[in-house]
Amino acid sequence: MKKLIIALAACAAFLAPSVTSPALSDTPMSMSTVGAGPGGYDWQIGTWSCINPAPSAASGPAHQTETISKTSGGAILIHTTGTDFDFSDYDVYVPTKKMWVSPVSGADGTYGSESTSQTGKKIVWAGSAYFPDSGKTMPTRDTVVNSPNKYTDLGEFNSGGAWKELYNITCTRT
Repeated sequence: MKKLIIALAACAAFLAPSVTSPALSDTPMSMSTVGAGPGGYDWQIGTWSCINPAPSAASGPAHQTETISKTSGGAILIHTTGTDFDFSDYDVYVPTKKMWVSPVSGADGTYGSESTSQTGKKIVWAGSAYFPDSGKTMPTRDTVVNSPNKYTDLGEFNSGGAWKELYNITCTRT
C-alpha cells in the first residue's frame, strides 16, 4: 500500500505542472502569427499609452490612451481617447476571406474602413476615410509594426496622387 501511495504521489507531482501551467492562449503570441486567424490580435488586449509626436486636430493629441478589449462576438474593440479626442474601431476577422476588416469612427465625424490579409510583425491596412474638416473621402493606409509590448502606427492618406503622413504614433503597453 505504501508503494502505491508513493507511486500516486510521484504521478501527481509529475502531472501537476501541466495542470497548473497557463493555457496556450494565455502565453505571449509570436509576432510572426499576428493577424493569423480569429485570435490574431488577442495579444493587444489591455491598455496602451500612445505618443503622437505631431499632434493636430486630425491626428489627435500628443498623449492618447488605447483601451483594447474582445467583444462577445470575437471582434477586437479599440477605443482611443485623449484631450478632445475620441475614436473607436473594431478589428473583425472574416474567416471566408481570411482577412481583417476595421471600421473606424471618430467623435469629430471622421469615419472609414481599412482591411488587411497580411500577417506578421509588419502589417499594412488599406482603405478609405471621410474627413469632415475637408469634406472629402480619401484613400488611407496604416503601416503597423508590432512587438509584444510596443507598436508603431504610421497613418497616411492619399491626396492628389501623393501619400501624406497623418500621424506616426508609438504605443506602449501599460
